[in-house]
Amino acid sequence: MSGARGGSGDVGYVDTTLRDLGPLPSGEALATDDLVAAAAALADVGAGTLEVLDARSVRAAIGGRRESPWDRLRAVAREVRGGDVGIVALARSIWGQQPVAEDVIRQFVVCARESGATRVRIVDPMNDSESMEPLARAARDAGAAIVPTLTLGPAPDLADPRWAEEAARMSALPGAVGLCVSDLGGFVAPRMVGEVLGRLRAAVSVPIELQVQAPGGIAPLAATEAVAAGVDGIHAAAGPIALVAARPSAETLRAALRGGSRELECDREAVDRAARVVGPMLPAERLRQAAAAVYGPALRLPPHLETGLASRMGRLGLSHSLQSAADEVAEVAADVGGATLAYPIGEAIVAQAIRHVTGERRFEQIEAPLARVALGEFGAARVPVADDVADAAKAEALAEHELFSLGAVAADAPEGMSDEDLVLWAQFGSVVQPVLERRRSIGAEAEVADAPAAIDRQLIDTLVDVVEQANQAEVSVEVAGARLTVRRTEPVPVAGTPHVPSGDGAAPQASGLLPVESPMVGTFYRASSPDAEPFVEVGQRVEAGQTVCLIEAMKLFNEIVADQPGIVREILAENEAPVEYGQALFLIEP
Repeated sequence: MSGARGGSGDVGYVDTTLRDLGPLPSGEALATDDLVAAAAALADVGAGTLEVLDARSVRAAIGGRRESPWDRLRAVAREVRGGDVGIVALARSIWGQQPVAEDVIRQFVVCARESGATRVRIVDPMNDSESMEPLARAARDAGAAIVPTLTLGPAPDLADPRWAEEAARMSALPGAVGLCVSDLGGFVAPRMVGEVLGRLRAAVSVPIELQVQAPGGIAPLAATEAVAAGVDGIHAAAGPIALVAARPSAETLRAALRGGSRELECDREAVDRAARVVGPMLPAERLRQAAAAVYGPALRLPPHLETGLASRMGRLGLSHSLQSAADEVAEVAADVGGATLAYPIGEAIVAQAIRHVTGERRFEQIEAPLARVALGEFGAARVPVADDVADAAKAEALAEHELFSLGAVAADAPEGMSDEDLVLWAQFGSVVQPVLERRRSIGAEAEVADAPAAIDRQLIDTLVDVVEQANQAEVSVEVAGARLTVRRTEPVPVAGTPHVPSGDGAAPQASGLLPVESPMVGTFYRASSPDAEPFVEVGQRVEAGQTVCLIEAMKLFNEIVADQPGIVREILAENEAPVEYGQALFLIEP
């Protein structure tokens, strides 16, 4: 079911569990093997499509795990035994933050299809159907089902006819088999869902599916109302994953609809089994954040943006102003031309709002992505751009972003790269270098010259993970008479000493000190800005969950927290220095 239309009066089901597991912070601990185990559990739940990857989960795979998203996609496609496998891509930048050339888009779709994707859901932060068309055309030509996404947002008002006009243009895109209406922040009150969907239904002739993420239990209420209003499909996840993603769970939605005229197309026992498999994959910190959000104000923000906003405001001692900050987010979105909070613009809108509520004059400075939005580089403005925004954007004097063809990318990239690696390089540049090195010579050699087919790439990747994460010089297994050995090329640290792959971080010299390690490859920052005080100093006491530094990966800043309370005894990394996955950053005395 590529379009998510329910059969026999029932409502279709798009499962988002795998995609919701992938982003940081859980994505940094999620190996491809974990994703495969989750996919195996989800294969029989009855979902029309399993969505596997989006921009945020790809970023976590590359920056946090040094794993190729293509390998993840292939592994899941093998496991679901021919079921529909979906990916989510940005119209102009695919999984990255900068627009790419059309031949890169075409090659991306070819690689996605070869890796097992059968459906491409397209998102554009300005709901610009013209920006979506090259990707839609390429996916149609490659034989993939196309589902454009109408992202709801703060502006214009939801009664405005422009929403229906945008929906109509999207549904007319080449190869479109449905339309996804995406409410990422609970912008539509449950009682208004039927009215909004009714207007959109009148404008399109394709099935409509609803994706809703909202705080405080609003999401399942909205989903139930949508089913009553005749929506064809609902995005849902397995129970514990739905909790942290603030979306409807398949179990809850099925129970809520049982006995009615329409039920959710899913297998109850399979869904229950899947929930038990994927639940333990969630880190405790993410569950804690989800629980904490229930007790806070119901902010109309995507969950990951709400978490980031609450964390930053808390560090500034402004938790009491969270609602004001969220209101300012809506104002900024409207002022820059009616942008939605979809990735990657949502992060920039929140950062701009924080500038304003912490005392900076509105748009005295403007985040670079928002300047590009205001200047029309992300498509036509949906509402008029405010005068102060236009002035600030022009004052930025941004260099024009050059769209490099795949050939130009190949000329600049290291030699010997495959087409799929070139597509990643076009989006992320040298950030993907550790992924390629891990594939080729991560410090392992596979002695498989005479190995039978029983030894496959998945087994090799599993052994590489074992060697990387344990104090072992090598690991060997014998399969069907063939011996496979994965061996380090770097020295193995002494038992009990935190492994520091590279950089200035040194192993602890005193017993009893526990390291805070980097969960990803990136750049280490001790403070939130060059003028701000460091998060922690030597001798300072920290509590579990307290932010101790930032790691910048792929132009996004990730907060690193202490796992347990204690006193900072040593800071091992230099400010603004590159750090590796697993590198010790601090030593904490419990």
